[in-house]
Amino acid sequence: MRFIESICYQDGEYQNLDLHQERLNNTCFNFFGEALYDLRELLPEIEDERTHKVRFTYDNSTHSCEAIPYAKLPIQTLQVVNTSWFDYSFKYADRSILHELLNSSSADEIIICIDELVTDCSYANLAFWDGKEWLTPDSPLLKGVRRTQLLNEGKIKEAAIRCDDLATFEKVALINAMLDLGDLEIPVAKVKKG
Repeated sequence: MRFIESICYQDGEYQNLDLHQERLNNTCFNFFGEALYDLRELLPEIEDERTHKVRFTYDNSTHSCEAIPYAKLPIQTLQVVNTSWFDYSFKYADRSILHELLNSSSADEIIICIDELVTDCSYANLAFWDGKEWLTPDSPLLKGVRRTQLLNEGKIKEAAIRCDDLATFEKVALINAMLDLGDLEIPVAKVKKG
């Protein structure tokens, strides 16, 4: 079984590296019984000033690293997709179930609902603006690094968000290692029902 860390390299440095290392260590301990990799020693030096997405892929015996200039996906529409529970609590390299869910929709991206609770989209955590504060589902598929950072900073709060609650929000933000709060926002009016 292989896992992945997608890390943002921006302004001449890796972003949230301690949180990525913590998640990587947690995955290694859970599946392999020990911490195996030190990202600070293994990530490449990047001389290009552009923002890069660095993919660190690993299992218990091998790892690889790929750095590519980052381009934000042109997401304009979201569709709710209801599905049964599945495990993505670790950042598995095999994302086939997420791709299948995305391909089942007619929108640019999806909001995955499990047992009527909002979780994530196919490649990012979500945060919803209610006019006063940003709320993120307390039932994410994956506890992302950016989500953890924003929670630690008090910029977002966890809440149980039901699919039926979506209409009460003004907009939704996609957040992940490459997307900070406010980088990609979509009006809830553009969210299609599943």
